[in-house]
Order: sequence, then structure tokens, then C-alpha cells
Amino acid sequence: MGSSRIVGIVLGAALVVVGLAGCGKFYWGQPGATQEQFDRDNRECAKEAAPTPSAAQYGVVSEGFYRACLSGRGWKREKYTDPPPGWFRGLE
Repeated sequence: MGSSRIVGIVLGAALVVVGLAGCGKFYWGQPGATQEQFDRDNRECAKEAAPTPSAAQYGVVSEGFYRACLSGRGWKREKYTDPPPGWFRGLE
């Protein structure tokens, strides 16, 4: 096997790994928190980050304010392709 073929295989594998890394979605987690706690904080943060009260119902929010609100309530945002238990999807 030639060195150029080995380089091609290594580069191909690297592209697959990089491509898969972008496939995850963001989730929010907090040690010991429940789905109900996340739902409450998510709903309240959406209201606070929405330009109008009706906009929050449709998920129209300022992402920066929304994320800052959840972070301020102790939630941590991480990207997963298969999240562990206790991590929940927000509006994003």
C-alpha cells in the first residue's frame, strides 16, 4: 500500500469524524433536575426572551436572552447526538 493511499484513508476517516461531530443537537442539563423543572424554566425563559407575549407561544425569542436566562437558572448547554438521561431540548 502506497503512502499516498494511507494519507487518503487517514484524511477520509478524519472527514467522517468531523462530519459526525456536527450532527448533534443542543440539550440543557442540571444535576438532579427533572423534566418538569426544565419545562417550567424553559417556559419562563421563553416568555422573558420573547419580544411580545404571543411570540413566546411560537418559540420566537432572542436566543441570547433565552440562553442567558436558562444559564442563570443553573442549566448547562451541551451538544449531544444521543443525550444522557437528564438532558432536555430547549427551543433551539
